[in-house]
Amino acid sequence: MERLVEYLTGVVESSYEDLAHLVPCGSFLGLFDERPTKRARRTDPRFGSNSAPHQQGLFEFDNSEDSCDTIAHLTQTAISQSAQAVDVLRVVVDAVRSVHDASAVLDIGFRALFEIYQQRLQYHSANRYRVEAAEQGNNNGGETFGKEYLLLTQLFELHRPRTWVAAVRLMSMVTKSAIGIMYGSTAPDDMGSGTHAASLSEISGLNLLPESVCRESIRQVWRLLLDSAATEPPQASVLGATRRTRWQIRFEATMELLDSYVGRTEHCVGRPLVSYYMISRELDPGAAVAESGMLTGEMQRIVDLCFGRKRRLGRILLPPDGSWPLISHASRAHTVKHVYDQPGYALVRDSLTLEETQRGASAGRVVADLLYQRAPIDEVFAAMRNHRTMQRKAKAAVASDSYMPNSGEYVANGGEYIANDKYMANAADADTDAEIERRESSMLLLDAMAQRIEHIVRFIQRQCDFDTLLDERKLNANSDATMIVPSKFGYWEHMNEVADQLYYFVLSDTISYTDIHARLYALVFPADSDIHPGSEARKDNSYIWLLLQLLHIEKVAAGPVRADLAGDEDMLEQLLQMYNERQIVSRDAFYLRDLALQATMSHQQASIRDNHGVKFRHPRMAVAMPFAPVLFQLQNEFGQQFKDENYALLQGRDVCAAMKTATVSQIRQYVVPNALYTFLVPARESVAQLQGTATTYLQGGNVGFQLLDFINVGGKHRLLQLIYKMMLAHEQGPQFQFDGRQPSARAGITCVSPHVVDTVYMLLYNAPYSNELMMKEVLEKLRRSDKAMAQGGTRFSAANLRWLYTVYQLMNCRLLRFFKYYAHASHLVHHLRHSLVHVTHRQLYRSLECFALCLVNLQHDVGFLQALMNPAYHGVPLTPHPSALGAIRYSKPKDAWFECAMLARNAAVVIARIETMRGLGDVPGLELDDCLDSLAPQPQLWAPAVLRYLPRAVRAYYTRRTPQPSARVSPASVRQLIGARPEHAALLRPGDAAAESALAAFYAAPERQALFLCVVWVLHERQTPPPMVVVRRVLLTFPPLQMSSHTSALLDFVVACETERGTSEPAAATMQLLNDFMFRLQLVHHEHVVFALTRGEHDLRTDRMRLLLTRYVLLESPQFSERLDEWHRLDFQGRYWADFEHWKKQDAYLARFPEFFEFEAALEGPLEPAPALGLPVYYENGMVRLLPVLEFALGRMIEAEDRGLLRDVLDRMGILYRLHQVPLTTLMNTLFVYFNAPTLHDAAVVRSLNRALLDMSQQNFSPEFEQFMRGDTDDCAHIDARYASRIIERIARAIMRHIAPPNKQNLPEIHYREIPNPILLALTECVVELLTWWCLHCAPSSATRLYDSARNGPLVASEAEFRAEEQQRRARAAEWPLAQLWLELIMEPERRPEPGAYAGATYIHSTGVLANVLPDELLAFPIVQHLSRIVLEEPVLKSNSGPKRYFSFVEFARSSQLNADGDPDAATRFAATSVFNSFEQNRNHNMANRPNTFLTLLHSVLHYGGIATFNTLSDTIHALATGGELCSDIQLLYLCATVGPILYRLVDHEALYVQILGDLLSSLVQICPRISHLDAESSTDAIEQVMDFFCFVKDQFDPGRSAWRRLAPHIAALPVLLRYQLQCMVDQ
Repeated sequence: MERLVEYLTGVVESSYEDLAHLVPCGSFLGLFDERPTKRARRTDPRFGSNSAPHQQGLFEFDNSEDSCDTIAHLTQTAISQSAQAVDVLRVVVDAVRSVHDASAVLDIGFRALFEIYQQRLQYHSANRYRVEAAEQGNNNGGETFGKEYLLLTQLFELHRPRTWVAAVRLMSMVTKSAIGIMYGSTAPDDMGSGTHAASLSEISGLNLLPESVCRESIRQVWRLLLDSAATEPPQASVLGATRRTRWQIRFEATMELLDSYVGRTEHCVGRPLVSYYMISRELDPGAAVAESGMLTGEMQRIVDLCFGRKRRLGRILLPPDGSWPLISHASRAHTVKHVYDQPGYALVRDSLTLEETQRGASAGRVVADLLYQRAPIDEVFAAMRNHRTMQRKAKAAVASDSYMPNSGEYVANGGEYIANDKYMANAADADTDAEIERRESSMLLLDAMAQRIEHIVRFIQRQCDFDTLLDERKLNANSDATMIVPSKFGYWEHMNEVADQLYYFVLSDTISYTDIHARLYALVFPADSDIHPGSEARKDNSYIWLLLQLLHIEKVAAGPVRADLAGDEDMLEQLLQMYNERQIVSRDAFYLRDLALQATMSHQQASIRDNHGVKFRHPRMAVAMPFAPVLFQLQNEFGQQFKDENYALLQGRDVCAAMKTATVSQIRQYVVPNALYTFLVPARESVAQLQGTATTYLQGGNVGFQLLDFINVGGKHRLLQLIYKMMLAHEQGPQFQFDGRQPSARAGITCVSPHVVDTVYMLLYNAPYSNELMMKEVLEKLRRSDKAMAQGGTRFSAANLRWLYTVYQLMNCRLLRFFKYYAHASHLVHHLRHSLVHVTHRQLYRSLECFALCLVNLQHDVGFLQALMNPAYHGVPLTPHPSALGAIRYSKPKDAWFECAMLARNAAVVIARIETMRGLGDVPGLELDDCLDSLAPQPQLWAPAVLRYLPRAVRAYYTRRTPQPSARVSPASVRQLIGARPEHAALLRPGDAAAESALAAFYAAPERQALFLCVVWVLHERQTPPPMVVVRRVLLTFPPLQMSSHTSALLDFVVACETERGTSEPAAATMQLLNDFMFRLQLVHHEHVVFALTRGEHDLRTDRMRLLLTRYVLLESPQFSERLDEWHRLDFQGRYWADFEHWKKQDAYLARFPEFFEFEAALEGPLEPAPALGLPVYYENGMVRLLPVLEFALGRMIEAEDRGLLRDVLDRMGILYRLHQVPLTTLMNTLFVYFNAPTLHDAAVVRSLNRALLDMSQQNFSPEFEQFMRGDTDDCAHIDARYASRIIERIARAIMRHIAPPNKQNLPEIHYREIPNPILLALTECVVELLTWWCLHCAPSSATRLYDSARNGPLVASEAEFRAEEQQRRARAAEWPLAQLWLELIMEPERRPEPGAYAGATYIHSTGVLANVLPDELLAFPIVQHLSRIVLEEPVLKSNSGPKRYFSFVEFARSSQLNADGDPDAATRFAATSVFNSFEQNRNHNMANRPNTFLTLLHSVLHYGGIATFNTLSDTIHALATGGELCSDIQLLYLCATVGPILYRLVDHEALYVQILGDLLSSLVQICPRISHLDAESSTDAIEQVMDFFCFVKDQFDPGRSAWRRLAPHIAALPVLLRYQLQCMVDQ
């Protein structure tokens, strides 16, 4: 090494001694046609000014050949003595860099380098195993050639033009040598014939120059060339203008190097090292630089070429239209991460035009959609955070791939280049990242809210007549002399809703009042117009009303508003300008809105300076003040009635009274909410009882829902705060304030008034945004109580138990709809997990058990499964700002979630439903088996009838576990136990204290507890009933959570007794005794008996005994029938918020049928032990608790295939569903899960099901469906194009945020509906209709599928039979004409009933959304499978694209005839371009075509779909690849376009991913022989894009080396040129 360094030092020094020796022709520098002038000797500053002459014998200048050999020999010797060859080569390269650029010695250095690298190539090719070891990470075998090769890039220096050219020549020659070794001596002519020297495996093992090495060298050289273009403007040569400049010479030399990489130089044709796509990516400096004008003409043409190639690829990789709306609670989790935001697509997306990029999603649209859909605020902010995160990643990906000029003129900022001065200004303004995010969120929300407000106001203006004057002589029933209310004012619910959202945003400082004030003013008077044309038409008092709601926020009134009124009064003047004086005197005047300006003046009267002079400062005040006396009159009326204790206004039972009170609430701060609280909780003591002396409350008034709807948002907020603080926030119980004393608990008053509890849920539904913090605080208290129970030994006070019971009832019976759309609803199970185990108060446990059932039944998404695997959950922070749960680390909990068998089985059914309806494929890391394992301590046994309808993954789990059936208690063993154990003497001889103690000790063991009820049953059968005092004492020692299991054991015992007797039907005595156990003695709960009979462990298709018992307990039991008759008589209303008599009905029912929770129903007098504390019952009773169990049993009855039983139960008990919180969703879930069940394929059965669960007065179904519900028709013949078009129209209008008056009058208010999201509501109702028609369609053929016990036919019970039935289901679905009808409407505009009604992509996306909320077989799968017809039948796809010469950089640089594609005929060659254009662009330019429309539809379906849809796509592509019918390269390109936008999702499913890629490669192999233009010089347009597609796949969504190895046989079957282009996929 020392000799090498010493010799090289001499070489460098000699280059500075004599510059007279010029470069000989033909050397490395021979390309340079401009020779240097002779210069005097000078020293090299690198070696000092007094460098000693070189030593004699080490370097002889005149003998250049010997010098080259000497350098090469010394280098080889040093390498053999060194452990790292790279270090030795770096010394040689550094020495050559130090040689003077004008000396002939430079040529010697480069020739020596060439010889050295030739030797290194021979070494590496001879030691292939070492190369492979090094590539696998084992560097002991030596360095890879790639690392040595990259050292040559250090020779490129802008200030040394000759060195640059020589370095390019050297790298080119070394590259060609490497290609020769790698590919053998195959001639170009031989390659076209399909033969080559090296096999694919040989190529893979001898990859001397990997693509990554070549890309890195290209990047370094090109970035230096870009720097020279920016800093060295082209100048004419001193020898004439026709000479090339130095920059041009460097540029042309670099083009030769690029040609060697892509295999277009002599002797290397068709032997590429880097794909064209990768070259294009490395040469593209980014949009900011490409469009800045800083590049020279030659470079600009190259950059444009790369840009155009990426743009063509981008049209393949991105869908024709990606404006998919995000639908709260309907879109799957993956849809939040939009393809346009994915970092992998950022580079190609950056190359699209503005019109093309507008087809993607935007944060503004997502926010506007979610606010319109009434999504929870945490979900809105989560979407913004996710969009921001994805955008940053995408920008970072673009920035990392973009060139940044060294001149400093531009600065990269998140992937965008901005001027230095602007960047510094922006950096100075942005204090922190959090502040930047806050500003971004504020602007997004401000824009969305302003857009929504304007939309609603315009809708109201269209609905109202503001031109006709009001005739006070013809006032409607809603109005009187002091209050004008239009006859139809339902539109105001939209304003109430947007006011609540706006109030929350301003209250939480997300949007400032000044910003929203300015934005609303700009809606009337746009800032870009001085004349304000049309401002009179835009004026609306609704804007003032909205701003008035915000004035009730104290920091707003005391902040910007007070400052404005104390100053120049600009805001006041703007309010006066926005005021529309015509509205208050018009036919549709609405005083609540039209007195908003006057109410504002009254509310801010104390802040206005010089009240007497304000009308002179603002002359426009004169048009508004004449109506001010109306406000004072309303105030006086309100005050007088309140003083006289005339509470008609506060009850708000009629519209006029409600509007008067609501108007007064806008005038004075807190007057109305304080008065309402006093009405609900009066200051006088008037004590009433709920269910006894232990449950007393202060009797107050009852406030109507309309009044709460229309008072101002601040009033709702204040009233809920008062109720929570005084009634629901204290462990000491309700707090009262009498005679001006401090609030405190009151002796003799223990509970909250039922009307106060009603007011709480109505306020939460009225203002969910502004009042959500209170609900979070309640949930946090529940979580802490649950945690305290988990610690054991915690004793809760009586007040605390009452609070828990009150809150659980409120949530279970009134707030389930609220929780269903709560952002963290899936994690609410964490708030009661330990309570379900440790609660010992039986009344509280029954409420908790019912709530757990209902809460789990609400779950609809994989978030529930994530919650089960997230034991680290610790609640949501109690802040007014939106909260996020953060990243979830899946971990299987140590203990089972549910020790109660009923809860565990119900949760398993819900998980199966989620898997069926939503799938889990797009949630990586979540294991379904772990979720099911965590439900119960022991795996559950399910009968074949249940397994038949479980999804395949869930069914496989339970099949693998093969759990043992529950332990059966035989009648003989019980009889023997009674006689053998002396402990039972207490049951036969009452009064024996010792026997009673022994009995309690005997049944203290958990394994014996299930026997006790069986023993009691046998004693009752013998007519020797045991003393109930003893039975009660024993049963009270049993944990409440095990009672459902004990009841199941009892029912199994009863069935065994009846079977032992040899009867096929239960005896009358048996049924009577069961009735006594449920109702007279109340030893078992009715809902537990229903669960025990239908829990899913027994196949009810063959178990007649259990079916008959089920019929008895639900329909024939005398005492239950009596209760059900009373329920019918009381007529509980489905609109419980509007039923003023609801509490009276509940009280009457409980008075007639009192409930006992500690087995004391048959006992009288003092009890020992004494009963537990009685808790206040507000909403619950036996019927309410039966409802969630009945929902569980409904599935088992459908599986039992007994249509008669199912119809009877639905017809008789359908009235119970009036109090169901989510009946419409339950109906949709039932129809979805059991859409293939033959039980439902009957008009009478499905009609009964719909009638039971639907309140038609609350839903907006089609006329055809209402006719079916009335019984006017039993077929689905009306499903034609007109009907389908109305379905599409309805969904599309909802997606487009279209507001229209409802088709049906008297629908519930939006906030009280089961589904407040208009899009989700439309989808749910459409799904119910379509699945009902599907059941009618299948009715004729399903009768034979029912199990008939008389025929004793075979049961579907094995996995093979389940799979076969799935295939039959698909076949039946293919026969349903819905999918074909839908495709015709979308694809063939001329067949639409109203051709102009389907403009835009929204209607296509409506189909995509609907297809994925229906069972996949009915719409999604047929649409995906339609791909085959499009590919094989569309003429535009069956023709091949034009020929395309392989691109040569050298030819492109030297020719001015080539366009940006490198081909003079590119503009006329590719006729199928419109197939891949933007859908809207095609539509706007009359270029719409069927393949483009279908591609838009397909990607809409795939976007919303799950993994099952991808499997169908894979099967369809596989059928095309193996069918032998593909004939053109455009067909293959079209298939690539179907896969391109979903690559980011496919990469997580390797097997499916590899299958699809393999089929695409197989299709390429099939198509290539049919293309005549494939030779050594040319390909086709489509094939070129297909190759770029595969290179993009490898670059951005690499499935892994093993996957590419599995694809290697497909690559090996390709023609040689294409094979070599794809070799990098296997080599890397």
